[in-house]
Amino acid sequence: MPTTLITGASRGIGLEFARQYLAAGWTVHAGARDPDGAALLQALSGPYLHIHRLDVADRGGIAALADKLAGQPIDLLINNAGMWLGPEEGYGRFSDAQWMEEFHVHVMGTMAMCEAFVDHVAASRDRRIVQISSGNGSLGWADNGSDFPYNTSKAALNMITRSMAIDLAPRGIVAVCFTPGFVATDMSGPVADLTPEESVSDMRALIDTLGPRHSGTFLRHNGASVPW
Repeated sequence: MPTTLITGASRGIGLEFARQYLAAGWTVHAGARDPDGAALLQALSGPYLHIHRLDVADRGGIAALADKLAGQPIDLLINNAGMWLGPEEGYGRFSDAQWMEEFHVHVMGTMAMCEAFVDHVAASRDRRIVQISSGNGSLGWADNGSDFPYNTSKAALNMITRSMAIDLAPRGIVAVCFTPGFVATDMSGPVADLTPEESVSDMRALIDTLGPRHSGTFLRHNGASVPW
């Protein structure tokens, strides 16, 4: 039975990944900052769902979870946890501390997860790491103004993934960035192009096709390449 570890699994895209992988018969390790308050995640309860308290800005907590899961292969690590400041993302509206908070979540937190769980992934059959990025992190897409902390931290996430793909290739690990599209979630709001079900279904189909030639790429939920 394959296994996935998903960060930010209490709502939105992360919750939908958990739901769909459970339905497909996977073992799911779901990370949430507040498991007790994650009612929708708790409602998925079953023998193959394991909910863990996990804040990706807390390296100690990440290390503790890696130790707890020592010896358990993880076929698919999905680094989904993210944040957005809303109107405060705009020019001249955010503080250095807010900017750094997004870097801690999107960049340092993702890197810490990959470092802590690299042996778990390398010990698995599928050996895949998926970072949930954003088209806002692309320097090649038009109209990516505003949202300075979010955009720059997602661009940095893309860069560390390209480097990671090179460094982890000898271990047979594939690392990619996905943009899930404009999805209706609590963070983006109800008016969007895709539902979480549609986006995650597309990404799951894409994940099934990932191989070494995809490592270090930046892909849309439908498999189309995204400019860096």
